[in-house]
Amino acid sequence: MKNRFNFDVKSKALTRVGGRAACRQICGLQPSAQAFAVDGAVGLTEAARLLEERRAFAVAANAIREEEKSRLARELHDELAQSLTALKMDAIWVRDQADAWPAMVAAKLTDMVEMLDRTVAATRRMAADLRPLLLDDLGLAPAIEWLASSFMQRCGIPCRLSINGGLGLELPEPYATAVFRIVQESLNNIAKHAAASQVVVTLDQTLDTVKLVVQDDGCGFFSTAERKPQSLGLMGLRERAQLLGGCVAIRSTPGQGTCIEVSIPLDPMGACG
Repeated sequence: MKNRFNFDVKSKALTRVGGRAACRQICGLQPSAQAFAVDGAVGLTEAARLLEERRAFAVAANAIREEEKSRLARELHDELAQSLTALKMDAIWVRDQADAWPAMVAAKLTDMVEMLDRTVAATRRMAADLRPLLLDDLGLAPAIEWLASSFMQRCGIPCRLSINGGLGLELPEPYATAVFRIVQESLNNIAKHAAASQVVVTLDQTLDTVKLVVQDDGCGFFSTAERKPQSLGLMGLRERAQLLGGCVAIRSTPGQGTCIEVSIPLDPMGACG
């Protein structure tokens, strides 16, 4: 009986149907070794292809979300905020012309102006959270400076910036948005949990890599401890970096602060160092 072999596509296993094994004639390997070699090569190639497809899909989906946020932010800023500002000016005019009106009417209009002030501020804050126009209009460095300034005003914690290249540092999309969001999420985590007295943000760009370090002197935590189910901030940082082929290292010790290091290769196929 001639040697016959079946190759199971589903399990990628090479098996003998009948007769004496002839696999030694194929690259000098035993049947089990040959099956393992085929399985390993096909498996690694397929895994790499699926990983790259997943990464490309995630990057495209993230770009679409950011584009939609940008459109919505501009509409909120240019339409809703401007309309509310015009309404505020009209209310001020009515209040100033209301000398002959009852006092309670003037008081009511004053309340309207105050409410409109709050509404305009809230609208602009929502627009900035969705997509900061500074990032599109002025670039990454001014946008990060705005983040640091807002963080200091909101929390009263000094935040020192060190940007290699200063205002001239520029990154193409989607890298600029990813770095901005990572800094934003890092500062939000510090504001919520760190109880820090100082924060340092360092951004450095080389020919093929962008590196970001966010360090605080807060309460810290056990970085090897199991993540709490409701704690999604650090996981979000990793996902943003990994979508672009990058990596995140988090070092923290209770009472000694936290350091987040992010490295993203500008070539999406490159490996982080």
